[in-house]
Amino acid sequence: MKQFSHFSHRHLLNFTEVEEEDEIICSGCELNLSGSAAYSCTKSNCSFTIHTSCFELPQRIRHRSHPKHPLILLSSPPYSDGEFTCDACGESGVAFTYHCSTCSFDLHVGCASLPESEDCDDHEHSLTLFYSFPKEEQDSIFICDVCHCPVAKNCWIYYCKVCNYGTHLDCVTAQECPDEE
Repeated sequence: MKQFSHFSHRHLLNFTEVEEEDEIICSGCELNLSGSAAYSCTKSNCSFTIHTSCFELPQRIRHRSHPKHPLILLSSPPYSDGEFTCDACGESGVAFTYHCSTCSFDLHVGCASLPESEDCDDHEHSLTLFYSFPKEEQDSIFICDVCHCPVAKNCWIYYCKVCNYGTHLDCVTAQECPDEE
């Protein structure tokens, strides 16, 4: 069986299929691996496993939300507490982050690859990804038009300027409110 190396892990990895009933969390994006192709550590006492898509992530990207500097893929947060807060969704992470060391800017790998526009079941127009609140919304509390929960001021949103309709990043495709802190 062919074995693979990855910058984020010191042991060799095997390509594997994760069964639906397996409850394994990706060591890269922190999402469930059920029913996915993945790479797993060859050491029996090591639980490192990542999606094939996380295995193939570029180690350096340019992102429209942070145009001044490139973002570097780190296998773990560079902070002393071992966590980062995503500048897109406001949620914490302990695994892969796209990071700018100059600005202490961090993105979950999933947030770094969000589409520039999305269709929402509850709205007739396509919604555009905004990296900050639209000017007309910056002085008020913005309420998600899907879950009706407030959207944190520093978080990205999907928004329709025509209708003043906006959603949390998660709510554009899901019909529930993301965890609020």
